[in-house]
Amino acid sequence: MARLVLMFNKQVVKEYPLMKDSVTIGRNEENSIQINNLAVSGYHARIDAAGNDYILTDLQSTNGTFINDKRVVSQKLSHGDNIIVGKHVILFVGAGEAADSKSSALKSDLDKTMMLDTAKQKELLSKQKESGQTPELSTKIGVVSFIEGADLGEIELKKKLTKIGKADTSEIQLSGLFMPATAATISRRPSGYVITTMGGKIKVNGEAIKDSVALKDFDTIEVGKVKFQFYQKETSEK
Repeated sequence: MARLVLMFNKQVVKEYPLMKDSVTIGRNEENSIQINNLAVSGYHARIDAAGNDYILTDLQSTNGTFINDKRVVSQKLSHGDNIIVGKHVILFVGAGEAADSKSSALKSDLDKTMMLDTAKQKELLSKQKESGQTPELSTKIGVVSFIEGADLGEIELKKKLTKIGKADTSEIQLSGLFMPATAATISRRPSGYVITTMGGKIKVNGEAIKDSVALKDFDTIEVGKVKFQFYQKETSEK
């Protein structure tokens, strides 16, 4: 089972097995992982299960969420990733025999983990601003309009991560004998929307995709026998 290892000052604070489909991180006591530190927002970040993978999403936190010193909005986690939230580091330990065989080695190497102090965080944020990479949500909102295979009309992609599949937790729930629990995800990023396959047979404009593809207005997406079109419209959201 995949798990998260919360660390502070190079010391393990607590381990959290990922037993739920969604885990929230933040200062508020209602979070799955509460970090009582003023550098952490009330609801700072969320980790969602997507098939056998896990997606980290920053919840518009004040100080940002970093993976291996890179500020992210939404990103798939890999075994051994260091998630940096304020002054805390959360080590992601993936599931499976390969991950388990490495976990003990990772734990014994925790003293090498680089902690993000206030100065380091300011430096990272400064670099992001200087390079013009500070994440800001698009002023447009994505919409998917179903063409065939499902009578769902149009769905606005308001969340930072939209899961597509037959699981009850999917925001776009599709049926079908061979439809995976999570066939794909659509993430809302500073530059627009990106679709990522999670094991399902996904086509964009008739071409099968193997990983992630940036979506453009009027792209046609096929998930199994379901076909829908993507476009963006203006929104007053800030």
